[in-house]
Amino acid sequence: MALDHRKLILIVEDEPDLSRLLEFYLQHCGYDTLIAHDGQRGFEQASRRWPDLIILDLMLPRMHGLEVCRLLKSNPHTAHIPILILTALETDEYRQRGLAVGADSYLVKPFDAGKLLSRVDGLLAKNQATRGGHVATVS
Repeated sequence: MALDHRKLILIVEDEPDLSRLLEFYLQHCGYDTLIAHDGQRGFEQASRRWPDLIILDLMLPRMHGLEVCRLLKSNPHTAHIPILILTALETDEYRQRGLAVGADSYLVKPFDAGKLLSRVDGLLAKNQATRGGHVATVS
């Protein structure tokens, strides 16, 4: 179950079937979604809309996902947005490069939907806690 049912997730994925599947699944779990089908559009959407989380493919037209991640993490207005790389590139080299440019998590396709949701929920909770989000406490 999603932590906050009104969080906006930007899906940057060039394969229409996969982007629709991710959109359907995340909306079913209570998230709002926005889709960009290339890296340049994903960068522009993230810079304008400031989503709560970005799911980012690496092999994208117009701008590689690593460059999108690097640019977003180097901008003070978007650096706080958690980025989950979701890619078919499963080598250690790409995983290390993704994390080095600022990605918060790395998941390889094909993926388990439950694992994806767990990562999304975990990244959102961690981001809320580190940004001073209000957490209910029991007295």
